[in-house]
Amino acid sequence: AAGAAPPPAGLSPADESALAERFNRARSSRRLTHEVIDAVATTVMRGLDGELKAAREQAEAAVGGILQITDQFAREWPADASGLVPGLVDAAGFCAILDRLVADRLPEFEKRFSDLLHTQAQQNIAQLSSTIRRAHREIREAVGSVNRSLTRSHFDVGRYLRINVKLDRPRAAEDFLADLKDIASGSWSDQSADDPAAAEAKYNVMAGIMTRLGSGEPADLRWRELCLDTRRHVRFSGEELDESGAVTAVHESGSGLSGGQQQKLAIFCLAAALRFQLAPEDGAVPNYGTVILDEAFDRADVDFTRMAMDIFVAFGFHMVLATPLKLIQTLEPYIGGIGVVSCRDRRQSTVAPVTMENALAAEVGAGAPAADAAVAG
Repeated sequence: AAGAAPPPAGLSPADESALAERFNRARSSRRLTHEVIDAVATTVMRGLDGELKAAREQAEAAVGGILQITDQFAREWPADASGLVPGLVDAAGFCAILDRLVADRLPEFEKRFSDLLHTQAQQNIAQLSSTIRRAHREIREAVGSVNRSLTRSHFDVGRYLRINVKLDRPRAAEDFLADLKDIASGSWSDQSADDPAAAEAKYNVMAGIMTRLGSGEPADLRWRELCLDTRRHVRFSGEELDESGAVTAVHESGSGLSGGQQQKLAIFCLAAALRFQLAPEDGAVPNYGTVILDEAFDRADVDFTRMAMDIFVAFGFHMVLATPLKLIQTLEPYIGGIGVVSCRDRRQSTVAPVTMENALAAEVGAGAPAADAAVAG
């Protein structure tokens, strides 16, 4: 028969039109006749079967995707998904949650979260990392000024002392800096927008750091000191130099030194550090020059006591010493006034000015009342 084949019964007008269009596209001649109707119908049927199969596969994939998404949501947010079964069964309930999140402007706040994280990472975190990393250089520069002060006086006969600074960060500080670098690294404008999971991972690292920094737990307090106290990131050693600048001895610590030698090393470094803190680098005398030493030189020999006093005098300091009477004779060339401190009842101390003659007499046990200590300036 000429013309279009009669449509199957029960089709809607729209379906009839769509089916007729398929037959028209499938025919090879200008007219649809009984000679070609079977071939055209077969072609149309194969096309419909292929589309049906693809649609079923797409539907199955969609069902699987919905199940995966709703199951993941239910696991990560169990309170919000309470009473809902993952999959198509409660799809309407999950869609209602989605509508509520959109109404609550969650995407907008996610963008705000990304922007804040970008600011924190690129500015504050990066600045903290930079401050910690350059601290040892600043310490080395400051010690350089102290070393220039140390050249003002001999540490020993023909010897000068130099303080050496070496970078020696604890493992905790190295791990902390690695975390800061991980947070601040990369292009946030690219990563945060395209990979929210990466931004959230960075946030979790930063949140963990902030929690420990604000913690009052003893272990976290020790960790914070190791990470933020940059004085713990360096190691100091003392080097003795001869007149040519060659290193003749190295002191990593006070171990191996006698009590007097330890005190000598400490007093010399103390004088130079005070000079650095209290005087302009090129100043003749400190702006504030009074130094008070308690139990001064009590374990030192005569030669070192005089050398130490020469050091403080060379650095321009006015000394006030609390020291046993046995050192009065040694300190006599540096003393401008003496006061004897007594505390007979262990409750109240008294100070009485005495002459050098009386102080020397007290030292040998005659001429002046017994005293616990003498204050000399």
